[in-house]
Amino acid sequence: MQSLQKTEFHLDERKSYGKLFPELKPLIVSDSHLKDLTELMIDYQWQCKDSKVVSNGLAIFGQFLAHDMTFEVTSKFRGYNQIETFVNDRTIRLDLDCMYGQWNQDFLYDAKSRDKLLLGEKYEKGEYSWYDLQRNAQEKAIIPDARNDENIIVSQMHMLFILFHNKMVDQVKSYCSANETFQEARRWVIWYYQWLILHEYLYKITDWTIFEDILANGPKYFDCPDFLPLEFAGAVFRTGHSQTREDNRINEDTEKSLFELGAFQKMEEYVDWRFMFDFEDGCVQYARVIDTKIGKIFHDIPFIKSGNKYERSLPYRNLKRGVVYGLASGEDIARRMCIEPLEIEETRKMGGTPLWYYVLKEAQVLGHGGEHLGPMGSRLMLECFLAILNYDQHSFQVLHPKWRPELGRNEGKFDFVDLVNFVCD
Repeated sequence: MQSLQKTEFHLDERKSYGKLFPELKPLIVSDSHLKDLTELMIDYQWQCKDSKVVSNGLAIFGQFLAHDMTFEVTSKFRGYNQIETFVNDRTIRLDLDCMYGQWNQDFLYDAKSRDKLLLGEKYEKGEYSWYDLQRNAQEKAIIPDARNDENIIVSQMHMLFILFHNKMVDQVKSYCSANETFQEARRWVIWYYQWLILHEYLYKITDWTIFEDILANGPKYFDCPDFLPLEFAGAVFRTGHSQTREDNRINEDTEKSLFELGAFQKMEEYVDWRFMFDFEDGCVQYARVIDTKIGKIFHDIPFIKSGNKYERSLPYRNLKRGVVYGLASGEDIARRMCIEPLEIEETRKMGGTPLWYYVLKEAQVLGHGGEHLGPMGSRLMLECFLAILNYDQHSFQVLHPKWRPELGRNEGKFDFVDLVNFVCD
C-alpha cells in the first residue's frame, strides 16, 4: 500500500516524527511477551460490547482520518531503526490530502469540469445508485492513498467526501470567478471536515471535561507541532482498531465480516449510510467500545503477505511498533502528565505496559466502560489535534474561530447526517 506522493499543501516541517516525551526511557519488551499479550487480545465475539454513543461510521471515519494524517513506511520490525529517518508520506495538517492529492495530478480530476474530482463507475440496484472510486485496468483505486480502498466502508467514505467537494463546487460557482472556484470549494470542504473532527469525532471519543478544558485553555504538552508525536501516531490514534467491528451491516441485505465486504476491488455493493450514522430511524449499527479486545479477523489480516502469523496480526503489529518507535510505558507517560497510573496485571511481568495497550485499558477502566478514552488518552489525542488546528494558518480555528456551519439541520451545528443529507439532496 503506497500513496502517490506528498501534496503541495503541507506544513514547513523540519522532521516528520518525534517524541512528545523524549526524556522518558523506552519500554523494551521481548517478542515472546508481545505475542503472549496479543493472544490475550483476541475477541471471541461474546466479550466485546457495542458502544451506545459512537456509531460504526464514526469509528470508520477515525480510520479515514488516520490515513489523512500519517503514513509511516520507513521503519522496520527487524533490525535497527533511527527515528530521525522516519518519513511521513502524508501531511499532518487536517487538509484531506489523502483525497485532493496535488493540483497537477490531472488523473484525480474531471477533464469536463476541472474543479471537480473524477468519479468512477456508476452502479444501480433497485432504488439505490452509487459511484465507485476511479480505477485502473487492474482495478486498483486511483487515489492519493491506497489505504482508503482497504475496505468498502472507508472506500465509500472517501467517495462521500469526493461528492461533498463536487457538490460544494456547484454551490460556490454562484459567487466565485472561474479561477477561484476550486480553492473556495476546497476551503469550505476542509472547514466542514475540521468541524466534524473536532465537534463530532473528538467530542464523542474523548472525555468531554478534558475536551472543554483543552478547547478553552489550549494544549499543555504539544503546542508547536513541527512534527507528529510517535506517542500519537504509534499508539493513541490506533485506538480505533478496538472500535472496529468484525461484523458490519452496510445495507438491509448485507452483513458480513469486514474483509468479506471487499478490499482493494470494485465496490459492487452499496453502503446505506443509515446503518453507519444515527438518522434516528433505528437502523444505525454502533462501533465496539474501546477496550483491550480486538476482533478475531484482525489477528489475521488477509492482505498482509507473511508466513509469520503474528506479522499478519494487527494487534501484534501495533504492540511491536511501539517497541520499534522506542515509546515509553503507559505508566511512565501517565506519571509524566501527573496522572495516577493504572495497575495492569497482564503486563506486570513486562516491567511496564506498552502505550497502545495502556490507552485501551485506561478507556476500559476509566472511560465509562470504553465509551470514550480515559484521562491520559483523551489529553494526548486532543492536544495533538488542537495543536495542529491552531498551527494551521488556513484552519477555521485560526482564520475564523467564531465560524459556525450553515449546512446543518440545526443552526450552528453539523454532523455526518447533515453531510449525507447535503450530498444526497
